[in-house]
Amino acid sequence: MKPFFYAVTFLSLFTILISCSDQGTNPNKLLKNPFEMAWTADTIAYEGSMQTFLTSMWASSPNDVWIAGHNEVGLGEIYHFNGSNWKEIDPMNDVPRSTKSINKVMGLTPNNIWMIGDRRAYTRKDLIINWDGTKWKEHDLNLQVRPISLFVNKTNDIWVGCDSAVVLHYDGVKWEKDIPKLNIPQGAEYFINGLVVKDNSAYLNVTSYDIQGHRYILFFVKGTMKNWTVLDSMEIKNPQSIIKWGNWGLSLGKEGSLYSFGDFGVWVFIDNSWVHTIPINYTMQNVFALNENYKIAVGVYGMVWFNDGASWQQITKFFAPNGDIVITDAWSDGQEMFLLGHTTWPQKTIVWRGK
Repeated sequence: MKPFFYAVTFLSLFTILISCSDQGTNPNKLLKNPFEMAWTADTIAYEGSMQTFLTSMWASSPNDVWIAGHNEVGLGEIYHFNGSNWKEIDPMNDVPRSTKSINKVMGLTPNNIWMIGDRRAYTRKDLIINWDGTKWKEHDLNLQVRPISLFVNKTNDIWVGCDSAVVLHYDGVKWEKDIPKLNIPQGAEYFINGLVVKDNSAYLNVTSYDIQGHRYILFFVKGTMKNWTVLDSMEIKNPQSIIKWGNWGLSLGKEGSLYSFGDFGVWVFIDNSWVHTIPINYTMQNVFALNENYKIAVGVYGMVWFNDGASWQQITKFFAPNGDIVITDAWSDGQEMFLLGHTTWPQKTIVWRGK
């Protein structure tokens, strides 16, 4: 089982990534203030499981919401919401069955959904599946690496980041594999836990854990397949280490801004440098930006922050001072809002819906 650590200090080992949908908002509708929304909570706990741990979400509308993650029993890892209720989805009615986890879900349309994850106790680790509205198709690359991050840019522009810093790209016909050249310490564990595409370039957050040196070294990378540039790097070794950007991952707002998040809050990439926009001593796990005036950031301890274009403010309704609630993803069309989270143990998934 892969490790999950949620810290309010400078170190985290992170394997789960970011979510962003492609559904816009009607400019003629007045956006609803989440502070004034009425909220309901749906709890999802697979029968007989102590770990219904769903962490990634994508939606095309409030009537088409996908959530996915991990479940210890090998079922109950994917659910779909049709506007009224949640239904478990089992893609392995169409693809070879094995124990699995889903690390990321992202789509282009209701009939073009992608999920990446890893198979367990199987002949290979990679799991990349695509829903066409009728059936699931697996893209079998026969790799011994785990897909961790995903960005679905276009039908012919699908990106996957894996451990060992492997980058996969699908052009609609064939897959290509590449590994950016990085100064990774010998013997270190490393993986791509953040990947977005902006202005025809991919941006990567690569994290390495130097076991012998007891330190993390992170790389912020930009480029295309076979053409990568390290824009910056940082070492996290002790409380005096300079944190330049979020160590947990990357997200791309619909307004075009690039965000990073992790220990100590949220950053936004402006004029080729990171600006610390939410400086707090909590680990933030995702940012969803509908436009310049509607942004949501979520994290541990039930952290939910909202930006109306003027400033970031915490929605304290979800704050859990005992740390038993972690919120990992968010989505909104400006009229309704979905927050995806889970309890600490036993792990049950909770989806808060605001209207």
